Amino acid sequence: MTSEHIWAWLQSKGKLFKVISDPERGIIEVINERGEILVRKTNLSKRQVETVERHFLHRIATRLNGRHIPASGKNSDPFDPMIT
Repeated sequence: MTSEHIWAWLQSKGKLFKVISDPERGIIEVINERGEILVRKTNLSKRQVETVERHFLHRIATRLNGRHIPASGKNSDPFDPMIT
């Protein structure tokens, strides 16, 4: 079983980006419509990836695979996933 999650992120000008997150491998990728990787973050902890998913992706993107996890209410977690 894979821990990879695939998200559709609709941009304001109608472009559709694909976001791939994998907490087990510690990877987040943003891919444009042409299949080019725009952002690739590696060596992230499982907590960092899950925090990005919870705070960013659940609010602006649509999950395309796996079970849908509804966004929770206000979260007071001060953890910044992009600071290692």
